[in-house]
Amino acid sequence: MEIEIDLSENWWITLLPIVIAVLVVLAAIGAAVTPAEGGILTPYEWQLRKAEREFHRELAELRDGAEELAALLNKSPDPVRGGMIADNIQALAMDGLPALELQRQAVTAAAEAVRLWTMGGGTREQAEIAVNNAIDALRAIGE
Repeated sequence: MEIEIDLSENWWITLLPIVIAVLVVLAAIGAAVTPAEGGILTPYEWQLRKAEREFHRELAELRDGAEELAALLNKSPDPVRGGMIADNIQALAMDGLPALELQRQAVTAAAEAVRLWTMGGGTREQAEIAVNNAIDALRAIGE
């Protein structure tokens, strides 16, 4: 038994369901990626949303670094660990968004104070003050 399909005259009727299926899939994808407010975003709005995501990512990284420094203060001084953690945090805070410049400076200062404390060059109180200042600076931007 053979079935022949002749598309010479009405080929568009065969393609119609495929075209409709493609349009439905594209509409579903569009609905999934469209912001909750709806509407089309301008290039400026896309840049703004991208900058906001970057801001929150960087802020979370700085907070994680400050928490790591605070946890390090609760242990006995370890020069190797303190130096490595301070280096990682300072590398993280090397560059970023201008909106977080003060927070990066505070976290970098805290990392240096903790490094000095772990290596015997500073007091624990100085390191605590620097870490608390960094935490306060990070809290101020989140409010």
